[in-house]
Amino acid sequence: MKSFFFYFVILFSLTFCSKEPDLFPKFFLDLNLTKKLVGTEAKDFVNRLHYNKVTEEKNEIGFYSGPKGSAIIYITFYNDKNSARTNYEKMIRKISPENSVFTKGTIINFDGKEIYKTFGMGQTHYVFASSNKLFWISAEISWAEKFLNEYLKILD
Repeated sequence: MKSFFFYFVILFSLTFCSKEPDLFPKFFLDLNLTKKLVGTEAKDFVNRLHYNKVTEEKNEIGFYSGPKGSAIIYITFYNDKNSARTNYEKMIRKISPENSVFTKGTIINFDGKEIYKTFGMGQTHYVFASSNKLFWISAEISWAEKFLNEYLKILD
């Protein structure tokens, strides 16, 4: 009986320690999570946004708003980190040309992560891969960097 209890405690501890962070906190940087899309609804939203099929992967989207404005976090989940990185590179090649709605694209090193930063549609956009996930964060220009900085703390 003691060995069963011991194994249960070890298993519980490992499960608790390996828990993923909440990628969409309900309240974040004075903004409320007002809507979250998952599954087919999220995938269809991303495809409609691009006017064609761009993803078959698992997607999740969080919409935030508050008195100071709004932000959106898009996450695509891949099977491994190499796929996430490859799709990150593919995405930034597609949005880099100045003939797109995005301008002034540049790669920055932010808190030790390579992040593509661009502007468009009145917002700052950040694209980066982390583990097996590809992130796209859009936020109001005046506080986008703070939003990114605080969000990266959640991922660490």
